[in-house]
Amino acid sequence: MALPEPRVAATTGLDGASEQCWDVIVIGAGPAGAMAAREAARGGASVLLVDRASFPRPKVCGCCINGAAIGVLNDVGLGSLLQQHHARELRAVRLASAGRFANIRLSEGVSLSRERFDTALIQAAIDAGAEFLDTTQALVGDTTVDARKVILKQGTTEQFTSAKAIVIAGGLGCRVFVEPDVDERKASASSRVGAGTVLDVAPAEFISGTIYMACHKHGYVGLVRLEDDRLDVAAALDADAIKQHGGIAVLVDQILATAGLPVPPALKNAPWHGTGRLTQHRDHLVHPRCFFIGDAAGYVEPFTGEGMAWALASGRAVVPIVLEFLRNRRQTWAMIAWAATHGELIDNRARLCRCVSRLLRFPTLVSIAVRLLKYAPWLAQPVVRSLNASFAQKATKVKVRSQR
Repeated sequence: MALPEPRVAATTGLDGASEQCWDVIVIGAGPAGAMAAREAARGGASVLLVDRASFPRPKVCGCCINGAAIGVLNDVGLGSLLQQHHARELRAVRLASAGRFANIRLSEGVSLSRERFDTALIQAAIDAGAEFLDTTQALVGDTTVDARKVILKQGTTEQFTSAKAIVIAGGLGCRVFVEPDVDERKASASSRVGAGTVLDVAPAEFISGTIYMACHKHGYVGLVRLEDDRLDVAAALDADAIKQHGGIAVLVDQILATAGLPVPPALKNAPWHGTGRLTQHRDHLVHPRCFFIGDAAGYVEPFTGEGMAWALASGRAVVPIVLEFLRNRRQTWAMIAWAATHGELIDNRARLCRCVSRLLRFPTLVSIAVRLLKYAPWLAQPVVRSLNASFAQKATKVKVRSQR
């Protein structure tokens, strides 16, 4: 059983947060937001990082951190963070479908609970000079000549502040604008919904260092041991199938059993956390003085840590554009630059994930793929390399562009 992580203490309160106009307010203290807050503070900006939750918080998805994400951490000087928090090295993915199995080798990747990872990134942002305000809802209001108003709410108490630039990293279903129409997003009609839980005891069959992936016509379930030997269980499931089977736990049980993986005894009574539709996108990644990053910018069904890599990469890449905007006040340039930069970073990787997610909807094709990979696992290596590929080259291009 995991030992409780110490809470990350807020560094300011509502009164302190409302006493100044910030250079940057970051809404959402997950990996994307914490990364953006840290890098903006390192760049000399006054930064307020705000989140509705207190940390550590329970979070199931994103416990697998792939090579691309590790590369971002190394690039910004946080490469030792994973080792400090006892992340487990990932060496393989074991695919299971209809009782058949294939092992795919991983050259990079670790598993680490979100309780530890998120709190470590928030602390890194605080250490860099960002102020942190938790248990607070932030709502973006009107635009003024030099800034944008932000309402900070704790229960029935409200205070007003403002920022010259706002980075929105509130996650998949974030609603952060006073005017709800601005929070437009489009969910794919065929998108699955997310669900997950963490079991205090991992059955011996699930060994450390391996991601187990059970594939089924109604969705897929991934299982991995965490740094403290708990078992993280995350799934992408058809919403209609959840209803037909009488709940998430029953459907996950069937998917694991049909695929040929052991069904952990504790799974039946485990508390499940759900999400909305996983595949969403925004037509516009910017709004006056606002920049969307991470899951708030759009999302595709994940597999082995892609979402975490996109979050960290976008959190880092948005900062040079924001800092340049603060210097030159060219809002149109900044909006165009971020839309183009985000596309360069994410589009090809998201397209690959979208293709794989479509493949997984056809059991016959999945069965054929597992059979092929059982005897020729090297066939999967181009996909593995693409998902783990470094963002460094594109990040350099962004930096050069922002300085022109």
